[in-house]
Amino acid sequence: MHKFAIISIILVVCAAFAGKAPTLVLDGSVFSGKQILDYGLFDGNGDEIAATKVVIEVVDGMLLIEDSVNESIVRLAMPDLLPSSGEKTIHYQGDYEIHSVFTEDSILVDAKTPRGDEHVSIELPDEPVFHNGQLLFSISAMDFTVKKQRLSLFIPANSSVIEMMIVVNGEEKVTVPAGEFEVFKVALDFGMNVQQAYYEVASPHRLILYDNGQIQYRFKGESESETDE
Repeated sequence: MHKFAIISIILVVCAAFAGKAPTLVLDGSVFSGKQILDYGLFDGNGDEIAATKVVIEVVDGMLLIEDSVNESIVRLAMPDLLPSSGEKTIHYQGDYEIHSVFTEDSILVDAKTPRGDEHVSIELPDEPVFHNGQLLFSISAMDFTVKKQRLSLFIPANSSVIEMMIVVNGEEKVTVPAGEFEVFKVALDFGMNVQQAYYEVASPHRLILYDNGQIQYRFKGESESETDE
């Protein structure tokens, strides 16, 4: 059975890392209630090409992360933020709708593709596996005092699991549309591809800037949560 021949906005390269940094551990207690984060997407020329809202919400003991521009939503178990399920739509030579469910020992992937329905089962490694759709917005829950952490990452776009490293390279200041922020500078190291992300030093460590070499997310502000009726 072939895997989905499609791509993701976050480009990744499978890498074998020498040495063993500690495995990434997330503590979802940094999240509560509902956050609505607004970002502009900017190209290499500094022009804004799109806007997106990311909704991060605790619901019934689960954390939901929904990214409008990537058309993805993941459901994560509290407090360790391991994925329960994910949904992703990709527009590439036709629309692909990818649904994944995480069990104790495997990831079950069901996809609607231009070729028809496809199904893939992936055996989980012994260590925890995170979902690509949660990566940027659950890193807020990691320990930034640990310089290097490794993780296994599920990529729904090609139905694979890769290994990567997160490296904290100190603190600095950055300026985005929402203003100037003190941030942790974080490298997302996929081996042959390294991307940069900048997280607010103050809790809850919001993502302030992300740069994958082609596109930047720049933080524009946090919207008020709608009042439940």
